[in-house]
Amino acid sequence: MAARPLNCNIRNPVSLRVGEHKADFHSGCKIIDCSFPNILHPEVGEIHFKNFYTALLTVRVKFRSKEHGSEVGDMKWQKCIDRMKLMPDPHCETGSQDYFVISRKQFPFDLVNVAAIRLILQQPSPVWKDFRIEELKIYKTSKDDSKSAPLPAWLTDNELNKKEKAVERVPNISELSSCLQELWSLSEQAASQQTTAALGRYDVDGCYEINLLSYT
Repeated sequence: MAARPLNCNIRNPVSLRVGEHKADFHSGCKIIDCSFPNILHPEVGEIHFKNFYTALLTVRVKFRSKEHGSEVGDMKWQKCIDRMKLMPDPHCETGSQDYFVISRKQFPFDLVNVAAIRLILQQPSPVWKDFRIEELKIYKTSKDDSKSAPLPAWLTDNELNKKEKAVERVPNISELSSCLQELWSLSEQAASQQTTAALGRYDVDGCYEINLLSYT
């Protein structure tokens, strides 16, 4: 993944309506278009975003025509991701505000020389007042993708060996349970030997110790 996202123009979501334009009834579908006017040969490797009550996501891509150079030409939209589930159940909140990453492993073809990307958001449930995606970022394919990712630092840290040695000092479970058994038997023996006779709080042999008395 590149260190910085690609510089692209992301338009505001457009809600598709059913019937007249002035009608308040929505189709539960929105479209977000992204273009790359300042990049010579755009290459897309990952798409990052945060969900906000969007149930399904479809991604369509339009490539730049080789015959027209940087112009789009008459290229048609090609479906890249088809109705990806962002929420397992549109009527429940599971996945409604999760972060998602769509990598090139999920693309059916390489996204090279891209002219535009269209994100189609769908929410068939009438439970939610609004739906969208947030923090949309598009990254270029890294040249080091073929290399295996290095192991996390905590796996190779020397502190791990110290922790393993500390764990070895913990007593055996059987020895610990036997000690607890002896402690339990001693507590039961002490409880059985308690006297039922009333004990005075401050008197000793019928007299009071003046150091134990308090003045009010």
